[in-house]
Amino acid sequence: MSADLLLTLTPTEQQDLQQIRESGQFDAAFYLATYPDVAGSELDPLLHYVKYGYREGRQPNRNFRPDAYLSQHPDAGARNRNPFIHFLHTHAGCHIAHQGLLTRFHLEDLSIGVRTLEQLPFFEPGAYHDSNRDLDRDMTDMAEHALLYGVPEGRRIFSPLRVSETLGALCAAKGLDDADYLTPGGPVPESIGVYSNSAGNVFIHEIAADLHRSLSEAGLDCRLLDETASIDDRPALCIFVAPHEFFHLGRGRDWATGAIIRDAIMFNTEQPQTLWFERGLPFMLMAAGVIDICHQMAESFRQAGLPAIHFTPTISTARDYLHKDDMQHPMVRILPPACRKRPDPTTPFADRGLDISFFGGLSAHREKFFARNAGFFAQYRTYFYYRKFTTPIDTSPRDRPLSRLAAHVAGHSRIALNIHRDDYGFFEWHRIVKGAMANGAVVVSEPCLPHPVFRAGEHFLEETGRHIPNLIEWLTHTPEGQAKAEAIRQNALKLIGTPSGNRACCTRIRDFIAHVWSTPEE
Repeated sequence: MSADLLLTLTPTEQQDLQQIRESGQFDAAFYLATYPDVAGSELDPLLHYVKYGYREGRQPNRNFRPDAYLSQHPDAGARNRNPFIHFLHTHAGCHIAHQGLLTRFHLEDLSIGVRTLEQLPFFEPGAYHDSNRDLDRDMTDMAEHALLYGVPEGRRIFSPLRVSETLGALCAAKGLDDADYLTPGGPVPESIGVYSNSAGNVFIHEIAADLHRSLSEAGLDCRLLDETASIDDRPALCIFVAPHEFFHLGRGRDWATGAIIRDAIMFNTEQPQTLWFERGLPFMLMAAGVIDICHQMAESFRQAGLPAIHFTPTISTARDYLHKDDMQHPMVRILPPACRKRPDPTTPFADRGLDISFFGGLSAHREKFFARNAGFFAQYRTYFYYRKFTTPIDTSPRDRPLSRLAAHVAGHSRIALNIHRDDYGFFEWHRIVKGAMANGAVVVSEPCLPHPVFRAGEHFLEETGRHIPNLIEWLTHTPEGQAKAEAIRQNALKLIGTPSGNRACCTRIRDFIAHVWSTPEE
């Protein structure tokens, strides 16, 4: 019967048949499973589609929806032509045929994004469907839906179990931070812009400033910019810090176009279990490369085929402590008089004016910890800044001094606590290294994901939340504990302040940029 039908094809249909077959994008198994009447007819599925199927609005594969494509390309069905042929002519190499809710991106960019998401170890199609049961499993490509609809609609993309399993596997992976994405001495862009959103988190501004310093020390022509800068006159390479913030606030939305994203590098600061990470996901998946503050996350992007590197910005020796105008801030006035003075990071453990400090936002995990140990901490000289944040910690009069206050308080503290916001033990670089170690405090943390540079027991101390009070008692009340604390403090300060280590760090990020800049587009 198929042979007889083949004889009835017009020259145009024969040409269509050949082109679709050569494209490799016709999914015969999908077609037969979706349209049982074709399976029962014993017709060749591709032949049926070319002769009848497209006229009946049938899909040649899970990704090509003729109604959606025709709504965006009305001319594709002119003169009763097969819209799938129009798609193959105009978007060669794409495997998705509509933009969903991301209408400011080209199909070529979105196809790359979907393919990358499919390979990202945190994503699992079955888990996405389990969280979104309104989707037809048979008719929906889950990765495509997640990127084009799920993220813009605020759906959860990754399941908590999948995130936990993946982080565990990434911690066990070998070869983290390898040199596959480094091009020593390669050509670099003539100008680089490091962008953060002016309405975003003040700690993100610090990370952007530290990255700018690292790139400048690496000999690159680098400018520190924000979303109010000219889009048309942007530098040759743009690096966007915290894409989950930058492209969603104010004029940052104007930068969310395919032409800008595909040639840019994203600096991710978020953790994969958060909605904020998912908000920044489309920009990272379609970018030229990713820098991540967490080395397990960099490895996850590499496994998905993206050039990615873990990078810890160098820390300036010039600490940004409290200003004169900050002294009237209510959170400063409650400090003991001796602790309002400018701290010295080299002050020994035993001579510091505060015993324990903590800075962080309210979470269920932290609430249990602090409620359980309130009586214990009441015995110590503590400074805990712990509040519910409903907006970014911005540059408003209330929040502007917080970054300086955190560094100032850590500079007077023996111990800086790191209690994770949830059950995922991320090594929280800004809180642990920039906020505490760099100011001479000893970090006592719940267990963290392993870090390639900073090691538990050598540069900071780890303990489960239940036994952290026992560790603090040992550190503060015994000669052995105080000696251990001072050794930890000295090790951390030495590592942070080693010039050769900082130079190597700057060279590393320069070589990564050279790789991304010199890699031709596929």
